[in-house]
Amino acid sequence: MMRGSDTAARGGWKLVLVCAVLLLGGCRNTDLSGTALYVTTEFDPTLLLTQVRVWGTAGEGQPFGPHVLPEQPSRLLSSGETLRVLLGEAANGAQAKVYVEGLRDSTVVARGESTVQLREGQEVDVVLRLEPSNPDTFCLGCAGCCKDGVCTEAALETCGTGGNACVTCDSARSDTCDARGVCVCGSNPACGDLTVDRCVNGQCRCGSSGPCAQGQECVDGTCRCTTNSCAGCCSGNLCDAGNTKDKCGKGGEVCRKCNKSCNADRVCIN
Repeated sequence: MMRGSDTAARGGWKLVLVCAVLLLGGCRNTDLSGTALYVTTEFDPTLLLTQVRVWGTAGEGQPFGPHVLPEQPSRLLSSGETLRVLLGEAANGAQAKVYVEGLRDSTVVARGESTVQLREGQEVDVVLRLEPSNPDTFCLGCAGCCKDGVCTEAALETCGTGGNACVTCDSARSDTCDARGVCVCGSNPACGDLTVDRCVNGQCRCGSSGPCAQGQECVDGTCRCTTNSCAGCCSGNLCDAGNTKDKCGKGGEVCRKCNKSCNADRVCIN
């Protein structure tokens, strides 16, 4: 649960997290709050929120926030999470506007807002519903993924879970959308590094062969020494350290034979 030790302050305004709504009997003490807003956030759990961003105004343009809570995501939030906004000086009867964004992996996926009247020296309850910020890319209650606002069964062309936006797997580098909604090659991650260029029968390969050796890049199904793959120099399609008289060079250039020696910077001394 969120605890009262998580606090944020800006310009004298304070926002304090308190216990989840089901535990209010042991957490809430309105006598200690003063003029405040007690905000209950409600949302579909399939949104998979890890943080909320809260801000607003009280009275004549007096702002609070934005505050991101908790500061570091550590768990999935539950519908019914609550927070308290301590307002200090605020006129009785003034309007307060509260805005909340739901975040998943630092990305805004849901939003909600509410307007209430303040009561000086008292705490006002605010129940705020967070709805998907883009209903075309998120489908509530969906086990698969969301395509154009429609819940879609996970497949290679529509990969994803939890109602999140579908992604199209690269069919050259993956052959399956697994139970996590991730594009994979067999039981392995999708073929994404320099040494391979395709997924064949659940295995990552370079053309018809296995992955290329260290220092090589798979180019059009062939293992080659390139400027992308080799820190030393290229001797044919092999990557050499590039620090000897006979094979000197760096950055994937063609190895050179030095007249005298190859220095520490892998440059010929002639």
